[in-house]
Amino acid sequence: MEEIFDIANAFEICHADALTGAVIFHVTDQQSVLLKKAGDMAVSGSDEQAEITIYAGNEKTQDRWRKTGGRIASWVKSHCPKSASVDCGPANCRELLVGLFLGAYEFSKYKEAPKETPRPLCVVMDKAEFDEVKIICDAQNMAREWAHEPASVINPVTLADRAESFAQVYGLNCTVLDDEQLQKMGAGAIVAVGQGSKTPSRMIILEYPGTKPGKPVVLVGKAITFDSGGLSIKTTTGMPDMKYDKCGAMAVLGILRAAAQLKLETPVTGVICAAENMPSDKAYRPDDILRSLSGKTIEIKSTDAEGRLVLADGLTYAQQNLDPRCIIDYATLTGACVVAFGHTRAGCMCTDDEMFSGLFAAGEKTQERIWRLPSDEDYLERLKSSEADIKNSGGREGGVCTAGMFLKSFINEGMPWAHMDIAGTAYNNDGSAYFVPGSTGFGVRLTIDWLKNLQ
Repeated sequence: MEEIFDIANAFEICHADALTGAVIFHVTDQQSVLLKKAGDMAVSGSDEQAEITIYAGNEKTQDRWRKTGGRIASWVKSHCPKSASVDCGPANCRELLVGLFLGAYEFSKYKEAPKETPRPLCVVMDKAEFDEVKIICDAQNMAREWAHEPASVINPVTLADRAESFAQVYGLNCTVLDDEQLQKMGAGAIVAVGQGSKTPSRMIILEYPGTKPGKPVVLVGKAITFDSGGLSIKTTTGMPDMKYDKCGAMAVLGILRAAAQLKLETPVTGVICAAENMPSDKAYRPDDILRSLSGKTIEIKSTDAEGRLVLADGLTYAQQNLDPRCIIDYATLTGACVVAFGHTRAGCMCTDDEMFSGLFAAGEKTQERIWRLPSDEDYLERLKSSEADIKNSGGREGGVCTAGMFLKSFINEGMPWAHMDIAGTAYNNDGSAYFVPGSTGFGVRLTIDWLKNLQ
């Protein structure tokens, strides 16, 4: 099963000490008659030795180098040179390489193999930096690969199996709680979400001990392996792409993989809340009242507001059992977040100003950008229930904030916590300069950068 961790990009990217190959790319930030807009290329030389100069544009951000790397990757995929190398020139080599690695990825395991494939592309840069970028981008591309897998391949049970193998490969401790154990311990919310499916819920705990003793940063990931909406069933057009409702948990797995390979000082623990939300005669219903692991009762208004239910039990488990330094949850939680921020930023609700400042700075640096959501207590008014402690939906108005406040109601006073609503950033069917259409692995680079700078 170890082969599922070795994600094969469309072509290999390797380190080199000198420029060699039939094609040599030169990156420039100087405009010319032939190079007028970002991505323009000028070709010189012969068939045996072609020199391609690519213009990075005049955008005043580090992201122009990632975009340039992505454009080079796209050219290599379409032209299949027999050998090629990249001269970074004035570029930030690190960010150019990020664009190359992310741009080289594509989900093709179920397609017929192409008749011709590109040979390795070599990059001339510092070897230690190359190796670090490769670790981080391989982890992000694994998160993308697993997010793309359909529910016929990844469901709560098979995900738990993968997690156990994942733990063995990367030296983590793994605990899997099945639906019977969850029911016995009182985690009625996550159990209810999965009870309509033939594959019941799982909670998966993965622990990276760090190289320095201390309380762990706990990452809680939503893994709804398919979301039909349950009995509050989605429309025909709303149901495709719901395999991506597990992207939050896939990001957590990518972060853990990179943390372990980079040997980060800070201990990191992942809590994966896995369920499949399906309609059946066993499914939970609107008007049901669930008892969560915290003891708080939840009145169900919509079975399509299920992600917050599994996370509620995951957040409670983390606080009851893992003694966290702080908690971050990642979830494709609300369509309202997509309406608010599109595919540009994730929404972030946070109880700690210093924590948010660090995450925000990491997001600006990595282009995995976030924006702070208000957490006024007024939003809780919409979640008041006359028959339970709280209801799981406050309706469409302020939906991204009421969903965040639902989760906040399960956070203990004084616990530093950040909620990442990545519904708009976790996948994008239009793609971009260094992302093919589909999953992005959003959150991996942001969080690794933040963890590396955590004091």
